Amino acid sequence: MNPLIAIAQQFSPRYERHRDELVSVDVSGLERLLGPRRVIGEELRREATARGVRLHVAIAGTRMAALLLALARPGLTIVEPGAEAETVASLPLALLEKCEVGSLKSENADQTSDFQLQTLQRWGLRTLGELASLPPADLVARLGRPAMTWQAIARGEDIGPLVPTLESERFESSLDLEWPIEGLEPLSFVLTRLLEPLSTRLERRDRGAAVLHILLRLVTRDASGTGWEEHARRLQLPTPMRDVRTLRTLALLDLESHPPAAAIDHVRIVIDPTPGRVLQHTLFARAQPTPEQLSTLVARLGALMGQDRFGAPVVVDTYRPGAFAMTAFATEHTPETRQSEVGSQKSEGVDHAADFRLQTSSFSGVVSALRRCRYPVPARVVVAEGRPVRVTTDRRGFAGGAVTRCAGPWRTSGDWWAGLAGAGQPGRAGTEAPPVRSVPPVQPIPPILPHWNRDEWDVALNDGAVYRIFQDRVTDAWFIDAIVD
Repeated sequence: MNPLIAIAQQFSPRYERHRDELVSVDVSGLERLLGPRRVIGEELRREATARGVRLHVAIAGTRMAALLLALARPGLTIVEPGAEAETVASLPLALLEKCEVGSLKSENADQTSDFQLQTLQRWGLRTLGELASLPPADLVARLGRPAMTWQAIARGEDIGPLVPTLESERFESSLDLEWPIEGLEPLSFVLTRLLEPLSTRLERRDRGAAVLHILLRLVTRDASGTGWEEHARRLQLPTPMRDVRTLRTLALLDLESHPPAAAIDHVRIVIDPTPGRVLQHTLFARAQPTPEQLSTLVARLGALMGQDRFGAPVVVDTYRPGAFAMTAFATEHTPETRQSEVGSQKSEGVDHAADFRLQTSSFSGVVSALRRCRYPVPARVVVAEGRPVRVTTDRRGFAGGAVTRCAGPWRTSGDWWAGLAGAGQPGRAGTEAPPVRSVPPVQPIPPILPHWNRDEWDVALNDGAVYRIFQDRVTDAWFIDAIVD
């Protein structure tokens, strides 16, 4: 541990580490325990001497004044309340280069400080007091808004609050079992016992679990024979959470899909923390399941169907009919999504009369709707003079008969550049169809290939049914693709 950090921890839990050699400590309230400010400073130097560290100690009413004096003057410096600006006025202007703390870190101080200090020195300024005495408005007009920060430092004023430095805390819990256990039911009690204190610590730190590591030591030896075999699982949580029941359920579902190979005699849980989730619901927001509930549901689906068999469908940039892709299901809605939902709800409720008129209108412009089959239905089609004249199929629920009217064909194809055999078949476009052709018995559903090439038709049958059919130009098979309602 850094000796400065160790010394600061001896006197106050509120300390901020700016650099390895620069630490500010909040000593307010130590007067009752140690005495006046000078006594507190002497105690700090005495503790440093005992640890073999040479310190520059400065105690002032503002943190910035204490930092400037500690950087400029060796030994112990005590500043009376209200005299900070007067005390730091005689310090050299070049001291500003060493005070890149607080808000200066977010203003690219390394790039701007050199230019600004050179400008101030060309103006003839040498001390912090000379910089503090300049008119603020004129200074900002020439050097920009960062000049206000430099002038505040020159007066010994704080440019930001003290942000206590917290040591990295490891969220880990383990338990040695008296007897080896097998199965998930006894393991669930062990997981609950280990997760409850971890959840309490996460809540106190305003943290949530981002990654859950489950390490199970088995009773069998490893390959080398010198140690015990370990079954390790890593759960990447979709959203920060610390609910014990949710974490236990997710862990058990994962272990159900990936069970250990032998009995367990030691259980260890390690959590990678992340800042807690802040939820701010609006008055018009639609009620939605919590991320914990959705995470549990997604984990149950993964254990039941497999991790690659569920998700959220997204549109693919292609003209292929029915093409889509699966992505991970989002268990938490972003503020932008909530805002769009609120806006859509507001827009829907603005004009109720217009909404009623829309619902009660005749919809004269809408004459039909296309109900697409999830999987194309194999069919038998009789073709005469290049046009379908009869459609039949063995599938229940689908009528068949003579074609009274038809429209088409519309040729669609794509992904022919995949280079698979049979894609494209150049030269078919100019081939004349025979006068009458009947496709042999119903063909099975073709395998899903990255390319497609087909002719589509809309046909009306004599029994009143209207279908969209297509011919796969690779296999010459016919299929019913959709029903027109």
